[in-house]
Amino acid sequence: MPAKQVQQKLDALPAACGVYLFKDKRHKVVYVGKAVNLRSRVRSYFQPGSSDERVFVEHMMPKVADIDWVLVASEKEALILENNLIKQFKPRFNINLKDDKTFLSIRLDRRKPFPRLELVRRYTEDGALYFGPYSSAGSARETLRLVNAVFPLRKCADTVFRGRTRPCLYYQIGRCLGPCCGLADDAAYGELLDEVELFLRGRNQELAERLRAKMLAASERREYELAARCRDQVRAVERTLEKQTITSPRQADRDVFGYYKQGDAMRVQALLVRRGRLEDVPQWGFDTRGLSAEAAFASFLEQFYSRTRFIPPEVLVPVLPPDPAPLTEWLRERRGGKVELLRPQRGDKARLLQMAMENAESAFRAAHATERDRSRTLEGLQAALGLSRVPSRIECYDISNIGGAQAVGSQVTFDDGAPNKARYRRYKIKTVEGSDDFAMMSEVLARRLQRGLKEGDLPDLIVLDGGKGQLGAVRKVFRQLDVVDVDLVALAKGRDEPRRPGPGAPRKQTDERVFVPGRAAPVVLPHDSSELYLLQRVRDEAHRFAVAYHRKLRRQPYKHAVLDSIPGIGPTRKKALVAHFGSVRAIRKASVEELQQVDGIAAKQARAIHEHLHGGGVSEAEK
Repeated sequence: MPAKQVQQKLDALPAACGVYLFKDKRHKVVYVGKAVNLRSRVRSYFQPGSSDERVFVEHMMPKVADIDWVLVASEKEALILENNLIKQFKPRFNINLKDDKTFLSIRLDRRKPFPRLELVRRYTEDGALYFGPYSSAGSARETLRLVNAVFPLRKCADTVFRGRTRPCLYYQIGRCLGPCCGLADDAAYGELLDEVELFLRGRNQELAERLRAKMLAASERREYELAARCRDQVRAVERTLEKQTITSPRQADRDVFGYYKQGDAMRVQALLVRRGRLEDVPQWGFDTRGLSAEAAFASFLEQFYSRTRFIPPEVLVPVLPPDPAPLTEWLRERRGGKVELLRPQRGDKARLLQMAMENAESAFRAAHATERDRSRTLEGLQAALGLSRVPSRIECYDISNIGGAQAVGSQVTFDDGAPNKARYRRYKIKTVEGSDDFAMMSEVLARRLQRGLKEGDLPDLIVLDGGKGQLGAVRKVFRQLDVVDVDLVALAKGRDEPRRPGPGAPRKQTDERVFVPGRAAPVVLPHDSSELYLLQRVRDEAHRFAVAYHRKLRRQPYKHAVLDSIPGIGPTRKKALVAHFGSVRAIRKASVEELQQVDGIAAKQARAIHEHLHGGGVSEAEK
């Protein structure tokens, strides 16, 4: 029998189209769903002997303590809202693809003067052009590297571009036209951008023909340097064409999807075909939460197309949704043109679909083998260190400071042996004065554990970058907070020791040691074991993350300190000045009139800035 609050909500449910949210006792959203008839759909979850065969439902329903809903005008709107809410709340019992920031896109804003290409994690409706998203950060960066090597676009950030007075090294080696110093005109740069667009859109054959014509014309005009650059560009484009596999005699754009499911684990493989050529082959793995393969795949499609900007006119799928109309209508609206959702039975399209299905199975088996290896490593770690459970979630902590200044802590998280960067955290040390690493580690862990106890979110294993001292300090925190269900170890680096007594003797590196509570001697894992490699990887990642944050904070107080002493210039105006000019050196060179062009800088402030910077020196460090 549902609780009183839930029953009241069930009685009030309207028989209308909308989206519903199940919440637990902490008001956290655990599931989001859509329905043509909210009253009928939501009440069905609470009927005795419900016919819902999804495995997760029996685990979810005891946790449901509240229900909310949102009414919408159509199934299409319900689909869009459901997708947005899943991305916003990341409910435990919904299928969740990796966060958008996993995927990089290339951004080009042609409204800016002499724009450059940028890698971005998310796209917005800002009028710029976006290419991607790319299936991996590596492929996105490689594409950007290739474009910047082949086409002489500017590489510097906008702030540097505005303040530059001399051409950079890229100009000297022929990889930039030098627009920062007036060495490139708008027409020539615009033509270059047209070529870059063709390349990024995959229209390489058209681009190659255009570049050949440009090369011949330059040669006839005896502009041999331009002709040579065009020749090199043609060769680079032709090499790209050679790498691409022709998949269709027609220059068609289409996405082809296949999937393979075993138990609750599912792998989706995509073949992204652009202008008849196979451009990318991304894949995704996720837990289906007890959904059928068909339902899980439908949920995947909705999430995938909410996160990608380019939607082709054809989408080939192994199974159509029970009612494909809302999804098709939504895709057409997003594309601004015709979109067909097809399940081909014969011909070239069926062959592509079969290829996607076979690749999905192959990818599933390869990923499953990797997961088995990780599982064996985690089980081996449990046995070697005497842990209370298999450490499916590991968190590692490190401290970074110089003499106690700008002290920070880092937390990195590994789920099932792989980094989960969405759960990385950084901590500024707030309560410790001076250089006391033990106290700093205690502060960081106290803050983390207090939050974890409150939210019911604790790891299986905590690893400290350190030795007995760090371990002892954090054990006190565990006792103070009564933490008993989390394993704790400290990983100490090997020491550099002499092989024999005496000055000048050769030295050796000792083994890394794992300190475990209750053991007098540290555990020394075999130096070639996967268990030690995992611990080292986790520790090194925590160290990298801490050092990067510490360096960032350390630079901030000194970078533009000369601006702090200008009367009437607070943090907001200081930030606007640096964003506009890029450096104190550029601000110092600006006239009063140029300073007034910065947001928030009136004539009075502009004169004060100019007089201050020209009345006193600026050190090299501040420049």
